[in-house]
Amino acid sequence: MLTIRLSRVGRRNLPMFRVVLTEHTKPAKAGYSEVLGSFNPIKHEFVVNANRVEELLTKGVQLSERVAKLMFAQTKNDMYKKFYTIKNSSKTTKNPDKYN
Repeated sequence: MLTIRLSRVGRRNLPMFRVVLTEHTKPAKAGYSEVLGSFNPIKHEFVVNANRVEELLTKGVQLSERVAKLMFAQTKNDMYKKFYTIKNSSKTTKNPDKYN
């Protein structure tokens, strides 16, 4: 199954990521077949060929959860929401009477 996911490039303490199309069993660094874009978490830049991604999704390619969240944040298209789950965080303490 083909997957669109992030592959880390860059150097130590300066992360950069490529958005790559790869087989889900192969390593993202070595086994990709196409580079679709890039992501810079330091500058919060996400550049991707959205038309190509949508074309691949119609052919049955899966998205990783992180790429789906980045694509949704950029395009606000609801079709990316099915690739990740929205978690409700409710913070509870283990022993509530201990901290009162």
